[in-house]
Amino acid sequence: MSASNESVTIVTKPQLVNIGIQQGTGDVDITTIPEFITVQVAASIQTSAGTFIIGETPAGAVNGSNATYTTASLFVPESVQLFVNGVSQTNGVDYITSGTTTIILNASPITGDFIRVNYKIG
Repeated sequence: MSASNESVTIVTKPQLVNIGIQQGTGDVDITTIPEFITVQVAASIQTSAGTFIIGETPAGAVNGSNATYTTASLFVPESVQLFVNGVSQTNGVDYITSGTTTIILNASPITGDFIRVNYKIG
């Protein structure tokens, strides 16, 4: 999808999903009605601010001992948003980036956890 301050609405009875992309930042806002449904997005979004990867599963074993994960593309380090089991992690507290493809978590996710990352391609 190419977008510039656009909004996409997906209606699936009885849920409504609204996906908005902010011009300039490329931030993606997802609103669901009712609020308790889960929306998973994995996409590459091109905006005037650059290309953003949304919902990528980084490479690396999720086994309770590995804490290092690699993205498929180069990223802008300050753009990385990491989620473990849907919970946003804090850069410098829960994880750090190393170079432009490596993410190192402070605690190794256990088997069954899922990791997703959003980032701007560098």
